[in-house]
Amino acid sequence: MILVGRLGSPFVRRVAITLRLYGIAYEHRALSASEPSERAQLREINPLVRVPALITEDVGTLVDRATILDYIDRLVGSEKALLPASGLERTHIMALTGIVIGAAEKAVSAYDETGKWPAQKVHKPLLDQYLEQSADGFDAIEREAGGPWLMGDTMAQLDVTAVACWDFAMWVRAPDAPPLVCPKLAALSAHANTLPAFAQTLPS
Repeated sequence: MILVGRLGSPFVRRVAITLRLYGIAYEHRALSASEPSERAQLREINPLVRVPALITEDVGTLVDRATILDYIDRLVGSEKALLPASGLERTHIMALTGIVIGAAEKAVSAYDETGKWPAQKVHKPLLDQYLEQSADGFDAIEREAGGPWLMGDTMAQLDVTAVACWDFAMWVRAPDAPPLVCPKLAALSAHANTLPAFAQTLPS
């Protein structure tokens, strides 16, 4: 099994964390679509030239984020999986996970807006919108947070995704952007990143 993509992507990192939590061995191929020298390699793996991708021995290459996690959940079985196989709890976790992913996607958009263009060409209203949407998404999860994990006493896929996305958003948020104030998410990140599966996947 080969995980494709750099750990700087929260979407790649959450897969890497999950694989480590499950004890599934994998090879890591750190390719990025933003690197011209790596785009051709990535296109051969994923025609969308996007990460993550998971190259498997039995079902080929998976490129959809939800499909990747569903696949590795099935490998370990429902008793070990971080997402319930069915029921209202599964739907609730997936709904909140979708909000976290959306917040991270807006953080990516804000990062791209400031990183790809000179300052005089950055569209400030659009940048502000991305930053606000990202903050609103994280605020929504903050309001839902229980403890010690987001859903209570047990780690779920929501926690893995939230930590990967929160860490990314904090890492790329511009110093002059409005601060993200989510003490529960910050505490969750601090706690989770003491665990090997999280600490070993922190982008360097």
